[in-house]
Amino acid sequence: MTSDTSGAHGDDALPDRLRVRRRSPWLVRVAALAGLAVVATTVGYVATHPDDLPTSDARVAASTPVGQPVYVGVFQADAGFDRTLEVRGIKVFAESTVPVTITPHLCRGGSVGVTSEPDLFCSELVGTEGVTMTAGDEVVLEVSAEQPGTVSIERIRVAYRDGLQWATQFAGSPAVVTILSR
Repeated sequence: MTSDTSGAHGDDALPDRLRVRRRSPWLVRVAALAGLAVVATTVGYVATHPDDLPTSDARVAASTPVGQPVYVGVFQADAGFDRTLEVRGIKVFAESTVPVTITPHLCRGGSVGVTSEPDLFCSELVGTEGVTMTAGDEVVLEVSAEQPGTVSIERIRVAYRDGLQWATQFAGSPAVVTILSR
């Protein structure tokens, strides 16, 4: 008895529809890289696009005599504020008719509208870099000048981290401060 081993059972004898086709390794790699790119893009977008911080168009107005600092509350994390911001810094943009000094502070556990004595309204007044801001805190700007004039302050920009998200966003209200002569 002779047997025919000329490929009757090999791939050559199978019809095309029954053959196992292997995908090219480069196609699998390209698909895996494309999937990884989509995931990375989605994670990056979510991490850098937290909800906007609250803003207002209502302008805070204050006045103070020359040489007397005034403290102006511009961004309040009220009781409904359910976020914890790790503040990296506050940027203040202003136009003034005279040289002016503007220093941002974080008022802990209080609310300052306009005052020359923030200690009466804040349990603690601290710097704004590397602090945590939660409900009940407020960003306060200390404004002082040695000449009479007017200072127009835009909304502040807050650089912060909120959990896995981070951003730099406008927050709070604009302000105008009049420096009065004595």
